[in-house]
Amino acid sequence: MTLLSLIAPLALAAQSAAPAEEAASVTLEALELEQAAALRCAVAFALVSAWQQDGDERGAAFPALEEAEAREFFVRTMARLMDERALDRAGVLDLVALQNGRFELRPETVGEIMPACLLMKRSAGL
Repeated sequence: MTLLSLIAPLALAAQSAAPAEEAASVTLEALELEQAAALRCAVAFALVSAWQQDGDERGAAFPALEEAEAREFFVRTMARLMDERALDRAGVLDLVALQNGRFELRPETVGEIMPACLLMKRSAGL
């Protein structure tokens, strides 16, 4: 099961205010610091949650993530990106794919950012 197949339904749950033909594309580098951090954490949570659900040993290194909390953080982040960056669903999924690609190049990054991501999730009330 791929990350995109796991999170595509979540991204589709977020509603876009802008019509698709007016939506802009954006790169990871164009995101504001807080937006980029939230995206990294949302994708990391999706990965770790999937690993843990599948019994993948990579998920054992992390605290158990409640699927509902990880999903809620992801959905909130995608909705916020859609609103703040005037992205459509495809634009958000492009960002997710770009971030996932970075994790594939440097998988250790997930472990490096997880402490800060857990704090971010907690501060979001999840």
